[in-house]
Amino acid sequence: MPNADEKVLGEVISFLDRQKLSHSESEEQYCTKVNVRTGPHKASVSVYNSGKMSVQGPASPLKTLLEQMKQALEGGGAAPGQALPFEIELFPQTVRDRVPDCDPVIIGFLEEAIRCYKADALLGCAFMIGAASERAIGLLIQTFGEGIVDDANRSKFFSRVNGRMIATRYDEFDARYRSCKSKPSDPVLAQDLDVVIGNMFQFCRITRNEVGHPQIVPDLVKGVLLANLGHFVTYIERIYGLIRHFKANGVVL
Repeated sequence: MPNADEKVLGEVISFLDRQKLSHSESEEQYCTKVNVRTGPHKASVSVYNSGKMSVQGPASPLKTLLEQMKQALEGGGAAPGQALPFEIELFPQTVRDRVPDCDPVIIGFLEEAIRCYKADALLGCAFMIGAASERAIGLLIQTFGEGIVDDANRSKFFSRVNGRMIATRYDEFDARYRSCKSKPSDPVLAQDLDVVIGNMFQFCRITRNEVGHPQIVPDLVKGVLLANLGHFVTYIERIYGLIRHFKANGVVL
């Protein structure tokens, strides 16, 4: 019999990875002990083969966070690998911590999306996520255009995006980015345009349009909205990674 319930251990590790907390595992009798550290704080979570968990360590914000995780996992109802409900309270501050230069309008709409989610106002939540996403993508497109080194190419780009709908603006940006000769060499940023940014942008845009231009009431699933709130932190990280790259290196088409 394994020392730890593999499903519960997997959820603990998934949570720690989402929080970007350093951790290591050690096997003990009847359990796997996960040692966690952030800055000066240390704590641990023991996961037993029965599925039960025990949090150890001196009182600290880290221990409190792990105890919240334990309560949420024991309460059930969380989809495997997805953000736990209590985590959504942390998203705005997580964005501020990871992206200190994040536009406050994005943070404001994210906070409102969370308030809507907690109130089961799913249409409002979807609309607010879409608004935050559109603001972020708009800043990305603007920074890309301003970074174009050649004057003629810069003017041509802005003539095709200014005053257009966000979908049209994104398509033009996407096409120009693909031919860009000064893409980031960082493999995370270089490969994320379609996988992380493009897919998330299109989902947020379509869902927001369904709410903002209603023909029927969209059939929204609360778990899907929670998943997208959870992905939003990484989404904003990647967008701002590209923004910083364009500002530092310019755009050569």
